[in-house]
Amino acid sequence: MTHATGQAHPEETLDALLLFQDKQIKAMLILLAEERDFLKSRDHNSLARVSDDKSELAMRLQAIDERIAVHPALRDPDFKPQLKALKELAMKCSQANAINGQIITALQQRQNAQSELLLRALGRSNRTYNSKGQASSRTRLLGDIQA
Repeated sequence: MTHATGQAHPEETLDALLLFQDKQIKAMLILLAEERDFLKSRDHNSLARVSDDKSELAMRLQAIDERIAVHPALRDPDFKPQLKALKELAMKCSQANAINGQIITALQQRQNAQSELLLRALGRSNRTYNSKGQASSRTRLLGDIQA
């Protein structure tokens, strides 16, 4: 917890905060691995749960980080190895999240292509492109012919 001034409580040791942050980052790594697995298996129900858990954990990580940043013992050189290890774990989280983002993008592109294929099979596709060159499909009904 922090005081109204934003300073850490004296009873909140930096060592305890760093240990708690370490556990939370490792929990995030596990969630990101689960998210990747659920993306690959297209388990949408589990993916929704993990996404909610990931958002909640990200907010908790940010709150802990803010408490660490204002802790008076932060400049103590004895904590540098722990801080470095936490930063390395955080970088692993960032990389895992980026990989999951790439998987999501690929799945979206695949789904868009499959949707376009189905619309073409129905004879209802009218593929258009926006100013950024991204394709989109508009359906048309054959019943609106005026001939």
